[in-house]
Amino acid sequence: MKELYKNIVDLKEKHGIFKNPNFKYSVSGRWVGQKANILRYLQFYFVYLDISQVSTVFGSTTEPSALYGGRIYDQSRSLQESQINMLYDHHIGLALTLTNHYVSSGIYTGNLPFLEKYHRRGNVIICTSDELARMLRKDFPLFNIRASIIKNLNTLDKVARALDLYDDVVIPMDMNDDDDFLESLPQKERIMLFANAACAYDCPARICYPEISKFNQSKTDKVRCKKEELGMLEYAFYFFNVEKFYQMGYSNFKLIPAKLFNNFLKSDPG
Repeated sequence: MKELYKNIVDLKEKHGIFKNPNFKYSVSGRWVGQKANILRYLQFYFVYLDISQVSTVFGSTTEPSALYGGRIYDQSRSLQESQINMLYDHHIGLALTLTNHYVSSGIYTGNLPFLEKYHRRGNVIICTSDELARMLRKDFPLFNIRASIIKNLNTLDKVARALDLYDDVVIPMDMNDDDDFLESLPQKERIMLFANAACAYDCPARICYPEISKFNQSKTDKVRCKKEELGMLEYAFYFFNVEKFYQMGYSNFKLIPAKLFNNFLKSDPG
């Protein structure tokens, strides 16, 4: 049975467990500034890791796209070409959050030059739409196609069906507390768990995701969200027992920024 907060740890006491060299992390670039050194950004917000453990940085680029989802597109907090090239130089891939719910053949066709630009081995496309995943699989074979947390793959059957289409899948944060579910999943090397969490972990609504998809396509000028109403925070304040997950067979994790270790460095790299 799932019991929320069951597998939570105190990062200040347990930060050492995150440095297991067998772990690979996809980390968020959501707070990167336009002039930031991307490596310093990673060292600042993920100070409890070694950069060698980072497999990809996920987020958006400075090229607008109607395929973006998950978060409201903000060009000022998107990855610059120079930052992406620096990631490539350090063998870190780009994971594009193309998680918009609303995908059409016209939108896809209009994004072909954008997709071609980033089509290379080691880069990831994160999808909510199965239709988009199928088109990408056909036209862009070098991309790793990843099923988003937004798909809410919270049953064994949903995960098994997703593994038939996607290269790997992300499990919702709240399922991190269901040991029986995590133990039951097949092909754990193709499954990614969140190593930390913010509002999506215990939000009872999650109404923002489809609203953000509409906003990013200019179909609405307002995004409904329960975060402020429920007093939830944007940055990570829950950390999970990745050591326990590793004993279950998991070694691929996602991370979002936290502010717990900011005192390690002199200033926010923006």
